[in-house]
Amino acid sequence: MTINAPALRNRVAEIVLLIIVSLPASSQTLISTIPVGTYPVAIAVNQVTNKIYIANQNSNNVTIINGATLSTSTISAGLAPDALVVNSVTNKVYIANANGNSVTVLDGTTNRTSTVTVGGYPIAIAANSTTNKIYAVNYYANTVTVIDGATNHTSTVNVGSHPVALAVNPVTNLIYVADSGSNDVTIINGANNFTTRVAVHSYPRGVSVDPFSNKILVANYSSGDVSIIDGVTNSVSNIAVGTYPTAAAVDPVHGRFYVTSSGSGTVTEIDEATLASTAVNVGTSPTSIDVDPLTNRVYLSNSIWNRTVTAIDATDDSTMSVELGSATWPTAIAVNEVTNTIYVVDSVGNSVSVIAGGDSHPAQFVPIAPCRAADTRRPPGLYGGPYLSSGSSRSFSLPQSVCGIPDSAIAYSINVTIVPVSGRPIDFVTVWPTGAPMPVASTMNSDGRYKANAAIVPGGVDGAVSVYTTNSTDVILDINGYFEVPGENTLQFYPLAPCRVFDTRTASGILGGPYLFGGQERDFPVLASDCQIPSNAIAYSMNFTVVAVANKPLIYLTVWPAGQNQPEASTLNNPTATVVANAAIVSAGAGGAIAAYGNQDTQLIGDINGYFAAPSGQGLSFYPAFPCRVIDTRLSGGPFNGQRNPPVNVAGSQCRTPATARGSSSTQPWCRRRCCGISRCGRMVILCRLLLPSTPWMPRSHRTWPS
Repeated sequence: MTINAPALRNRVAEIVLLIIVSLPASSQTLISTIPVGTYPVAIAVNQVTNKIYIANQNSNNVTIINGATLSTSTISAGLAPDALVVNSVTNKVYIANANGNSVTVLDGTTNRTSTVTVGGYPIAIAANSTTNKIYAVNYYANTVTVIDGATNHTSTVNVGSHPVALAVNPVTNLIYVADSGSNDVTIINGANNFTTRVAVHSYPRGVSVDPFSNKILVANYSSGDVSIIDGVTNSVSNIAVGTYPTAAAVDPVHGRFYVTSSGSGTVTEIDEATLASTAVNVGTSPTSIDVDPLTNRVYLSNSIWNRTVTAIDATDDSTMSVELGSATWPTAIAVNEVTNTIYVVDSVGNSVSVIAGGDSHPAQFVPIAPCRAADTRRPPGLYGGPYLSSGSSRSFSLPQSVCGIPDSAIAYSINVTIVPVSGRPIDFVTVWPTGAPMPVASTMNSDGRYKANAAIVPGGVDGAVSVYTTNSTDVILDINGYFEVPGENTLQFYPLAPCRVFDTRTASGILGGPYLFGGQERDFPVLASDCQIPSNAIAYSMNFTVVAVANKPLIYLTVWPAGQNQPEASTLNNPTATVVANAAIVSAGAGGAIAAYGNQDTQLIGDINGYFAAPSGQGLSFYPAFPCRVIDTRLSGGPFNGQRNPPVNVAGSQCRTPATARGSSSTQPWCRRRCCGISRCGRMVILCRLLLPSTPWMPRSHRTWPS
């Protein structure tokens, strides 16, 4: 898959990846109600720009909500805008104007618009961001108009009778159109616009596609069932659900479809692998539905009488009702996975309700011996070559690697090493959960050197993580542990004030000099330091710094538990003989010691900021969150030296909920709200930092500590 990333993604000052907090998961709460145009009917979110777009049918315009500030602006559209879709790659929004027989194309950067003529009464629209093609369903014309996103040129495809909905599989480049009048689905081949018809049951009304399993769900409104289409064979399985199934959504990470049944007040959960179904009672007349795979929650609007949103915790199918205050008729709903925020359209009240999503579920750490999970320098294979070419991404299912990671793993502690092809610079490399949208955040960058950076990344579809690079590079993934649901062998985190454990530049001693001799292992008795590390510590959260000796390049440094065999894994690299640092979680070895090996002479410094041990009342659990940009000093504040003032306000960054959601007491509901997974009550966050010197001179050091 090829992705063109926004320019600002390549150089970030600090990126929040995850959070470790001691609080329980939070309840979903109403943040704000925002006035929009007249009779809003549809909503779409650009998770890259954090902009939300609402189609106002009776005022013939679109309201744009800034997700960071909740401020709004209005853009004119055609007659009776009825549906809209965002192409986050091109930052364009396509608005289907039902009575205008047109599509308004909105440039998300400039807010300028253009108009494309389509067929009669367009009421649904979808985009394939990979091919940059947009598909508008024309209800009365019995056609789909295909718009070329680069030129706005169009072509027309004949489909069945009265098409009402569609969904795109960007992997297979197939488009599935629900034909409500002819009780079938038209499958359009996006490469040549050829079509195939597949019969389903009565009045197909909603469509959802899982591009990873290549399965398609069709909600058949009149027959009270759904049709599951196999994307390879086009064979159909029909499953009974509640009365009047209306809308569908998919959670590709957990392999589940969800369908609302407005007549029976239920949501049916369908396991894609087994087709087993479970009905969950929700509010009255559920209509629209969306899913947040990272927090494993499902959100749906209950229209007319109930005036609520129901949140389903998919781990146990428990439900929670969120009151929408003065809302009259909640209809369309959309989730921003990046900010964990839900937006609900009130069609009669002419407003949008903004809801803070629930936290992800707590997890705890399981350390393992460092292990190489993937190395694209190796012969071609799932975990080998070829290298990643410029502008491409690739996924690696870590539980299927040789490292013995269980399927129960929720997130991974990994070390990412890049080896640029031909020594060319890498603008940025991003790692994120497979199946989620690529974030506006970077994991690392390179000026052409091979480099390593530690990261904690949630698992996505099949437990996989995705890697994207702007320029061609080999990628190496080493893993030293994983997080899973708390159990008998899991560990909690105990933070410490940053403390220097050893420094080989100091006087000779067990935690001092001499420097690390190339080709020789040296053990460091961590518990003998002055850092007040208890003897029950099972793993350490550390930062390692190497300082070149006599300008000798260090090809790699490896750190592992003392007393064990040296693993095929690396912690950091220093090929240009400068000063390089990287974080790592290292298990305690014999006597609590850790071992270090460098292929070349080097000074080595080890700092600690916490440890992992058996759970207790003082330990912290882990809550995965979506990678999110907290600060970029190029955009605000500029370069600095010395201590930055003001400090970086992580909990109050652009990624958290707006100021209207903030308060002053930890008993306030907003206190448990995450932004980028960050609770304002959270006691610790994990940051990935990138320094961009304003001159060619490199900073001698950079430190981060609690404000």
